[in-house]
Amino acid sequence: MDALERLAVTQTLARFIGRQSWTDIPDEASNEAKRAIADCIGGAIAALHEPQTQITLDMLRAEKGQSSIWGAGCTTTARNAALVNGTMAHAHDFDDTNESMRGHPSAPVVPAIFALAPEVEADGKALIVAYLVGVEVEAKLGRAMNMEHYDRGWHTTQTLGTIGATAAAASLLRLDEAKICNALAIAASLAGGLRANFGTMTKSLHAGLAAQSGVLAARLAEGGLTANPSAIEAFEGFFHLFCGTDHVASDRAVAELGSPFDAVRPGIIYKLYPTCSLTHCTIDIILGGIEAEDIVPADVNQVNCGVGYRCEHTLPYHRPSTGLEGKFSMEYCLAAALHYGRVGFSEFTDKAVNDAAVQALLPKINVYIHPDLTTPESVFHDFTDIEIIHRSGRRFQTRLAKPRGHPENPLTWDDLGKKFMACVEPVLGENKATEMWTRLQQLEHHSPDKALEPIC
Repeated sequence: MDALERLAVTQTLARFIGRQSWTDIPDEASNEAKRAIADCIGGAIAALHEPQTQITLDMLRAEKGQSSIWGAGCTTTARNAALVNGTMAHAHDFDDTNESMRGHPSAPVVPAIFALAPEVEADGKALIVAYLVGVEVEAKLGRAMNMEHYDRGWHTTQTLGTIGATAAAASLLRLDEAKICNALAIAASLAGGLRANFGTMTKSLHAGLAAQSGVLAARLAEGGLTANPSAIEAFEGFFHLFCGTDHVASDRAVAELGSPFDAVRPGIIYKLYPTCSLTHCTIDIILGGIEAEDIVPADVNQVNCGVGYRCEHTLPYHRPSTGLEGKFSMEYCLAAALHYGRVGFSEFTDKAVNDAAVQALLPKINVYIHPDLTTPESVFHDFTDIEIIHRSGRRFQTRLAKPRGHPENPLTWDDLGKKFMACVEPVLGENKATEMWTRLQQLEHHSPDKALEPIC
């Protein structure tokens, strides 16, 4: 048995999951959980009518159950609801991210626990605890495995998210330590998700599959299905196959569990634009420069954009032709900010991407890997450099490391409320959206029969 296997990662995580209760949760952690849960649900409802949502929903609509499809006015089984709501939560790529996980923490976890909640009569406090536990597990695994895991082409939202959703579901089901070990081990066999599918509908399906797998793994373990209780750290286990033994810092997966919760520090990063988070500093710079009149879009002759090495493979669409490809194109996001003066839902339609004026801007944009940002270690001091050369000879140059929505450049409750209303009001109307937002801010005060009422 090698050193990796001697560290009982699966069992340590299971013990942590089983011991968490509302009385152990700091106020700052519960507050952040409420913000993230509300933000996730709002972004999901905005995607109710997206094609990937409708395709998934149409396939599952006939299967009856008591778990709600958010905003749709219908119910289905817990596993199906987790799949559809998880796909919705990631459909616009408007959901939060986390620097430990290097993925989207809430989109797998929130749909899983809200799908299970009616079956176990969970109150708001139990949902908050389960959320924090799920994010903690996927984030700490990310600390142990990244950047190697990410750089191998895995989509962490599904790989790590599957285990995080399972941890959250196990918390909600109040499984004992042995069954939580089994649940995590089952989840390790269900994990997957390829970054090759970025820019397609399947990327958002990854979050739905992670949420669904979390419900499935926890329920199977509850029913007595056995698995290797050290499957995460074992030879030919999760670490070994998804990262490689030589690249895992397994002690980081169990260090400082809940002290603090990862949702608090380094924290949850909220999005202001429905596109890959690697583009957000660029968009902030362009929109801010236009507002300050330092950038004159009609006079732009050349744009030089220096970025981190992750962009080379995460943003592969240099000449996108669809809205989904546009979300993973630094060139398009930059051009959209210049041409439209905004980057919202309407800028990620096929029509918007193929607009002649936008396409004419793309050859003027030079995106390159900054020489200081070529290694995995550089991720921890990532930034975006922008240089704008105007035809008039005027130059604008600046650098930004943390976009708006990052904990170091945070959004207030009011900021998140405006985003929530912009997502939900067009789908459900002002009154319903306002009621939902108010209730989600007070989630810990809801009894089992009221905790889900805002989104049924």
